[in-house]
Amino acid sequence: MLREHLPPHKTATFVLPRYKVVYVSVPKAACTSFKWLIADLQEEDRERFYRSISREVGRAMTIHRRQRWRKTPMLHQLSDAELAEISPETGWFIFAVVRHPAARLWAAWQSKFLLRDPRWMQEFADAPWLPRLPTSTGDVADDFARFVESLAQDRAQSVLRDRHFMSQRRLVTPHSTPYTRIYDTREIPALLEDLATQLRSHDWDGGLELRHSNESPLAPLRSMFTPAVTDAIADLYGDDLETFGYRDALPAAVDPSTEYPRALLLAIGLLAERGERLGDLALRTQALTETTRELRERNGALRDQNRALRAKQRSLRARPALRSIVHRAYRKLSGPG
Repeated sequence: MLREHLPPHKTATFVLPRYKVVYVSVPKAACTSFKWLIADLQEEDRERFYRSISREVGRAMTIHRRQRWRKTPMLHQLSDAELAEISPETGWFIFAVVRHPAARLWAAWQSKFLLRDPRWMQEFADAPWLPRLPTSTGDVADDFARFVESLAQDRAQSVLRDRHFMSQRRLVTPHSTPYTRIYDTREIPALLEDLATQLRSHDWDGGLELRHSNESPLAPLRSMFTPAVTDAIADLYGDDLETFGYRDALPAAVDPSTEYPRALLLAIGLLAERGERLGDLALRTQALTETTRELRERNGALRDQNRALRAKQRSLRARPALRSIVHRAYRKLSGPG
């Protein structure tokens, strides 16, 4: 593998040297589950992730704090010589997981905006397409359509530069990165079998089990994907549809229902409120942590100043005694008279 062939986002790559495995993550394509799987294989400390004071609204989401990983290098951290050894031809298993663009877009919009993810609410609080807290299925449909159509009309919006909404082709660079295989989320059972085979070939003896994390409680309804919405998705993610072999812009698995249960819509409001509260607490904790750090630095500086002052005081106290010693020595050398 050559450095110029690496995927663009270094924190999205996970190298397991012992097993000759590389995983390239794609947000909203089972990446939370696979990152936990990789972390367990690498014997990363789960509690280290849980101690994060970032604004994730659940324990499972702390796995995305890449700075919390300690035993799993990134491709970009390896030397050119180490990279040159990584290839399917030398026995490495290099994989990524992708998802139908419409299903991925639905999941990302729901988890980041409909459920009021704290970081995203801060960054996009003034966006004209920000969804309301829904009181009906129509609210959800209208707000999702407004969001998708807005992106198609203005691709310069910063939300499209975030990995959750960026095209998967740009994220995994399938035409330059030498993958063993890129799997669709529907092919995860086959992926787990292939991964287990690779691990066992390197003396691993265990079972693979994905930790499921459902960040999108509302299933995509067929009625959400109107012609205007699917046309906008095809326009936005045409490269993904073509590159990964999706036949059209309508997700393969949609719910034929026309309405969400009222209890589920009420739950969306409760989850959004909980996310906002957790965001408030995280920001407060971060501020207190920063204040504590500043106070420690200030205390350290004061300790240094005190040490310097004490040294100066000792020096000043020593001066009269030194003058007396010098005077006595002078008198002794000068002799009587």
